[in-house]
Amino acid sequence: MHVLPRVRELEERFADSLTVIGVHSGKFITERVTERIAEACDRLGVVHAVVNDRQFRVWRDYAVEAWPTVVAIDPEGYIAFIAPGETPVEVLSAEVARVVARAEQRGTLVRGPDPTTPRLLRHEGTLRFPTRAILDSRRLWISDTGHGRVLECSWDPSEKTATVVGEHPGFVEPRGLAALDGHVYLADRAGHAVWRLGAGGRVRVAGTGEIGSGAIVPGPADRTALRSPWGLAAVHGRLAIAMAGTHQIWTLDPASGALSLLAGTGAEEIHDAAPARAALAQPTGLGTLPDRSLAFADCETSAVRIVGESSVHTLVGTGLFEFGDRVGVGDAALLQHCEDVALHGAMLAVTDTYNDRLKVVDPVTRKCAPWPGDAGRTGSLREPGGVSSDGTTLLVADTGHHRLVVVEADGSLSQVRFD
Repeated sequence: MHVLPRVRELEERFADSLTVIGVHSGKFITERVTERIAEACDRLGVVHAVVNDRQFRVWRDYAVEAWPTVVAIDPEGYIAFIAPGETPVEVLSAEVARVVARAEQRGTLVRGPDPTTPRLLRHEGTLRFPTRAILDSRRLWISDTGHGRVLECSWDPSEKTATVVGEHPGFVEPRGLAALDGHVYLADRAGHAVWRLGAGGRVRVAGTGEIGSGAIVPGPADRTALRSPWGLAAVHGRLAIAMAGTHQIWTLDPASGALSLLAGTGAEEIHDAAPARAALAQPTGLGTLPDRSLAFADCETSAVRIVGESSVHTLVGTGLFEFGDRVGVGDAALLQHCEDVALHGAMLAVTDTYNDRLKVVDPVTRKCAPWPGDAGRTGSLREPGGVSSDGTTLLVADTGHHRLVVVEADGSLSQVRFD
């Protein structure tokens, strides 16, 4: 996710001398379906050709050992350099410039437009890849991610109808939403910032807009570079931020503007311990529990976990490469890249994103099962990215179907209509 913007910059800098081919070696089963990869390219704005390396043949041929890895091949077909990890764009640019200069000296470089012409898919509609929605005082707020905006709507619960009363445009990849002390906050994942939204416009309360280079240092939030802030939740009068890019959860004090670490060492793993010593793996969704602890979706370990005052403990999930679709209790249950979680009644609703359905997890017994009715049926949703509850209405951002749905008491789905 962090390398794509750097690749786009290289494509612009070397428009007549560089051809980019993405090789997608998917970790999760759903990521290996060509149709899903095409949809992801649409969502992420990828315009270069992409190879589906679902059997990891290219991965093995080039001795790749990590996601992501950049390989440069010169015009004569030789590997010029290999850069594993999130290499800075200036380093990559210098290497590409060196390869281009050498090819020109040898007379092997052919300048011109990119010879690949991938077939581009693009969905257009009222919503485009919505990822989050929350209800706050008869207002419906929607992260309309594909359009780079947040919609503010009046809400008619009886008719399941939304009327747009405000639009907040200009975000890169709006994701998490949370209401706190009369304000609504937004996490702009690819914009690496957290914003406060209101009638007077928007105010950046955390992040600089530039991606952080590594570990986040506690301090003034608006002068601290963040890495992929994804989910938000209100807890203890503060704003909890799921920082997927550093595998941590942070809190923001709106009064002082200070950031503080809540949980995570920064290591990408599943390890339960005291909050400061626990290891997380790309937390993406947060949900507040009655005791004011936080449930969170740890998507890279396909896990649902809880962070309290003294410890982080896991309800479902066992490891970075342990995933699937299995009913069970605790370690016997399997999810696949779950992205969000919300308390509804006494149970946790979980978007089992890559299994295309909603799951229910009991925070006491750790039992995990499909949500009753259509909501829990495989394929009723399409890579759902977000779930929220105001105690009465359960909302799901059905991301791949470009819609919002209300989950009724019997588990049936009612699509939100826009007036």
